[in-house]
Amino acid sequence: MAITSVVRALLHELATPLTVLMSASDILHNRTPSVIQQPMDELQNLSHQFGREVIELRANLPDRIDQQSVVQAAAQIRQWATDRKHYATRLAELVGQIQAAAIHLPEPLLDKLLNHSLFGGLSELERVLSRLAAIQAEDLESLE
Repeated sequence: MAITSVVRALLHELATPLTVLMSASDILHNRTPSVIQQPMDELQNLSHQFGREVIELRANLPDRIDQQSVVQAAAQIRQWATDRKHYATRLAELVGQIQAAAIHLPEPLLDKLLNHSLFGGLSELERVLSRLAAIQAEDLESLE
């Protein structure tokens, strides 16, 4: 497997929890009490912004990640992920604010999105982003 394929697979791994956060916040938009509307709006905006950055990286991968050197590719991936840890930090703050409000919605699906999916998506996002921020050339070689 070429470096491009490996990196695309890793970015797909990151896109999955982002999709959970984006979808949950989209569905919950305007369906939550006003006490958590501001953090929900910010969560929606921030998760979409991060999602766009992942899409942009995937679209421009050959220009952004060295395809010839696993050492250089790993360094570029680490830098990209490290530069985006602020997203995970802010998303965690927002999910924390939402959960601290202890809101329970009458519709089971909406309640599950609010009280389980947001936290699960965030946890997975943090795990994958940390993995990317610590990736080494050997990790890319073992995935090839």
